[in-house]
Amino acid sequence: MEEEPYVEITDIRPDSIADELDIESGDKLLRINDQQIRDYIDYRFLSTDLYLELLIRKKNGEEWLYEIEKDYDEDLGLEFSSIIYDGLKKCNNNCIFCFVDQSPAGLRETLNLKDDDYRFSFLQGSYITLTNLAEEEINRIKRLHLSPLYVSVHTTDPELRVRMMHNKKAGDILPKLRELVEAGIEFHTQIVLCPEINDGQELDRTIENLIELTPAVRSLAIVPVGLTEYRSGLYSLRSFTAQEAEEVIEQVAKWQEKLAQRGENFIYLADEFYLLADRELPAVEDYNGFVQLENGVGMIRLFWQQFEEAADQLPASLNEEADFTLITGELGAEALRPVIDRLNEIEKLSLNLLIVENKFFGSQVTVTGLLAGEDIIKAIEEAEVADKIVLPAVLLNDDDLFIDDLKLSDLENRFPQLEFILVDNDAENLVNRLMNI
Repeated sequence: MEEEPYVEITDIRPDSIADELDIESGDKLLRINDQQIRDYIDYRFLSTDLYLELLIRKKNGEEWLYEIEKDYDEDLGLEFSSIIYDGLKKCNNNCIFCFVDQSPAGLRETLNLKDDDYRFSFLQGSYITLTNLAEEEINRIKRLHLSPLYVSVHTTDPELRVRMMHNKKAGDILPKLRELVEAGIEFHTQIVLCPEINDGQELDRTIENLIELTPAVRSLAIVPVGLTEYRSGLYSLRSFTAQEAEEVIEQVAKWQEKLAQRGENFIYLADEFYLLADRELPAVEDYNGFVQLENGVGMIRLFWQQFEEAADQLPASLNEEADFTLITGELGAEALRPVIDRLNEIEKLSLNLLIVENKFFGSQVTVTGLLAGEDIIKAIEEAEVADKIVLPAVLLNDDDLFIDDLKLSDLENRFPQLEFILVDNDAENLVNRLMNI
């Protein structure tokens, strides 16, 4: 007999309904009001009822039915290890620029998964392509009003999108977007821009089509294709040149100016374009609240703004000498240099950057978050570093694992004489940790 699907309960919030009922970590949630729980969306919608029946399988195998009366907005206090309980919906595309396809051996196993799950899009802001949505799932999105969704568009030209994604179903992106717009669904969108493929006139076409869907399209991020050195047997792609980056900036600026005149610009270019073209980053107000920050768009400008606010409280001197080495990738160094220069004006504080070359993926990958633990170890071994090493927290997952499955403890064991300090990706946290606040 097949075991009934369940959701494993990992924690109970103190003084919650679940805590009062002695539901425990390790118990399994089988049903709410006799309905199976496919994902966290089901859980949230079903658990808002004023009267609930929870079927729980205890750790000893017994099944208990809990009858609960509660307020509409009162949370049960259950916590789970994941948000999807009936299996991840895998990506059925074979995009010419797919980062997973160009990954080296030794990559953290979970990062090799290709997902295209609308639940992750709604709950966590992951980008989906809309190519593998069944009719039942489209209807569920409409019925539950799962909005906004995050959609990878890349191009609105049907034939080009099919070629770029190697999926014959990929060409109907505009009809699907329009169908969902009519149901009141809104979107954040992105374009992975590839030289001589979906740029130039194709980019103009895509932007024009998305403008027609405003205000349902809340934002559009345009990011350059990311390439590693592991592309043997894959589609021939190249990175943008500095001149091409300049042309993209000018092209997009015309659309931004046109939209700004209407008071509704929603197009944002990735920081890499401005750095590659040696152009000044847009002002803070041009990012409209940094709605595409999860895509890395505007991250440097936001970091600088945060530091400007924190800089007013900086001391002229520390009470004692403090030396730090900050680990960063090439792109992160661009954000950190002006901050480091200002901090080094503080008497008795000494900071230096250790820019780590990404040998794990290849030198074309410059973002700090994709640095491997082994590359950091080699960089520390080959450089003169301070006793205190500052590591961006973005390098590690929740289990303190680097992208190559090395642990933070591996670095600590390798260099017992060094102190490793994790900092969040914001200037205030960096300043506080350096000042030991």
